[in-house]
Amino acid sequence: MKRFLFLTLILSLLPLVSNAEAIKLKNGTIINGSILDRGEYILRVQTSYGPISINQGEVEAIMPDLHRVLLKGGGEFVGTVVDLDEFNLTLNTDSGIVNLDVAEISSMEVYDYESAEKQKKYITKKQELEQAAQEEAKAAQESGAAASGAAASAGAVSSSGLSFDEDLEKVFPSKPEVIEPKITYKYHVHSTQQQAEEQEEEEEKPVLTEEEKKQQEQEDALITEQIKKKDTGKNYFGVNLGMMSGSLSLDLSEYGGSTEEKMSGANVAFSLAYMRKMTNRLWFGGSIGYAMLPSGEFEFPLSGQDKMYVETSGQVYDINLLSNFYLNTQSALRFYLTGGLGYTSASVEESPSKYELLNSETGEYGWTTQETNTISSGNINAMFGLGAEYAIDDVNLGFEVKGKYFGFKDELENSSKLSVYAMLKINWFF
Repeated sequence: MKRFLFLTLILSLLPLVSNAEAIKLKNGTIINGSILDRGEYILRVQTSYGPISINQGEVEAIMPDLHRVLLKGGGEFVGTVVDLDEFNLTLNTDSGIVNLDVAEISSMEVYDYESAEKQKKYITKKQELEQAAQEEAKAAQESGAAASGAAASAGAVSSSGLSFDEDLEKVFPSKPEVIEPKITYKYHVHSTQQQAEEQEEEEEKPVLTEEEKKQQEQEDALITEQIKKKDTGKNYFGVNLGMMSGSLSLDLSEYGGSTEEKMSGANVAFSLAYMRKMTNRLWFGGSIGYAMLPSGEFEFPLSGQDKMYVETSGQVYDINLLSNFYLNTQSALRFYLTGGLGYTSASVEESPSKYELLNSETGEYGWTTQETNTISSGNINAMFGLGAEYAIDDVNLGFEVKGKYFGFKDELENSSKLSVYAMLKINWFF
């Protein structure tokens, strides 16, 4: 369904962006249309009212097209299209970068800069001048006069679409160059409910001093800069570092202990993650992780003065598919829910040492090291948790807490199946 909406949006957008221009004249008029021909001194433009010719000397700038995006919920956004894919439309509005889900868009149309009446009047006048010039040129040809002389005396546009002046070199001493300066347009975003809320906020807004206004502008600019990369980036690479806590149940009966000796606590955990944005709220990706199991030390008395000492340690490796669902996307501080599935492998090393009689003649006792025993277990895991991120330009700093359910097998099957991770994280958007 979303793919169908995307194709519909692309097809509706193509005729809007194919050679479409917004031409601002020095008298303030803005002409919306498609440039048919860029002559040395003349622009030939196809408008919704018909074709016209414009002197380059009249042109102040050729501006980027604005588009009005209408939402199914009744709101609208006006701005220039930055990016468009199957899931998202990125729009540059007067309020900053806005990401819209394609599924929420009802339609798109070229925005006419609210100058339709002035534009129509200008185009109609141009067309009348062209018509008059063509008729005068035709009459001059019939009377044997030079068509170019008739057009020049009329000071209007010839049938070829060029505009001549009595002293062309004074008007155009060299080939003019259309400069495209950076212009701030008055975009707007509104709906009936938004207008009512904005009006109410405007009435309640206190009067600020110049210093307070300047400080407010700086704060707004900082926030916009902070969330810019996060809103436009579609990928991020993350590094997580923190702690993993859990409890393992070991069978140490062969060393003189019980069948359920506990190896519990917290130790270092580390992971790398890559995520890809599917919608504004939903990201998918994967991670690989490593954690050290909490170490353990056990001592068991044997017969006489003999005793056994066992030291345990281990590692956990996992690979996971993840998804993050963001609760508040348009904020520098964002909260999200996370979850996923993967595979975990745990390995535990048991290093026993025995305190025993070394020399029966002298009665000397000492420690002897025995062979290390390794226990391994692997199984599918499920993860769930929540996190928070704070955006600083294209970097996110955050904190995440999640639980991992992992069903151990064989000698570790009586262990706790839940491990808790608390991780500090840093993400780079690109």
